Amino acid sequence: MNYKYDLVNYDKNIPATIMYLNLSSDTHKTELQWHREPEIVYVIEGDSECCCNGESQVVSCGDFVLFNSEDVHLVRPVSGGSCKLLCINFSFEYVRMFCKSIDSVIFDISRSPEAKNEIIEIMKKISSTGSEGDYSSLILISYINKLYYVLLSKCMCFRRSASPGSSPKRDFSYAKTAIAYINENFKREITLDEISSVVNLSPSYFSKYFKNVTQVSFSEYLANLRLENAVNDMLENNATVSAAAMENGFANVKSFITQCKKVYNCTPAQYKKQIAQRNAS
Repeated sequence: MNYKYDLVNYDKNIPATIMYLNLSSDTHKTELQWHREPEIVYVIEGDSECCCNGESQVVSCGDFVLFNSEDVHLVRPVSGGSCKLLCINFSFEYVRMFCKSIDSVIFDISRSPEAKNEIIEIMKKISSTGSEGDYSSLILISYINKLYYVLLSKCMCFRRSASPGSSPKRDFSYAKTAIAYINENFKREITLDEISSVVNLSPSYFSKYFKNVTQVSFSEYLANLRLENAVNDMLENNATVSAAAMENGFANVKSFITQCKKVYNCTPAQYKKQIAQRNAS
């Protein structure tokens, strides 16, 4: 199954975390995430659907997307395809040596078309730099430093405080709390009343808010998260349909099968067979 994260630590002194991701739409990446560090995702091969703060775009081969600190985001291949990505997570501690106010900064690529082209060239070079050899880390350090220089000198701006009249759907703090709770507890029953109480919102308001922010309903997000993990258990751990359903929060086998048909247009057993045949060919 071509769906994995490969963490590449070339050298502990490199001032960024470098990751390569090989993704296939044979499985769906459903777990929204965020982190303190800004991140650049560069598409090496294929096309990637990148969702950020409730908005989606397709990023094609040779292009990139930037997620600022604590952006709620999701990266996956477009339906029916696959993609290879290079992801670089910044080091706040390192950048702070050059920009003391980094915690209040965001990067806006639209401020400089020239900067976008420069970043693409840098990401191309990083993606083609191997980890072999005693001095490869020196090259990577120079590319990372140049990347930081372009962003700080041409794309930096300061965060704006939310105005009193701003739309509440742009407040992602509730979504972050809810998503973290769902991701930690999806293997058991989670009701709308329970998750709304976690973020201190009424069930009706939370339901509308969550869909505005994530573009999926609470129940759909929960079902898709369970499906992804259940399918992975079948593919990676050879779990039975029944065991995969019970271990990942489905009320029964029927609900697992129903969700699988909805997403993959086949039963879990049929889906597992299809993947095995593709991997064998």
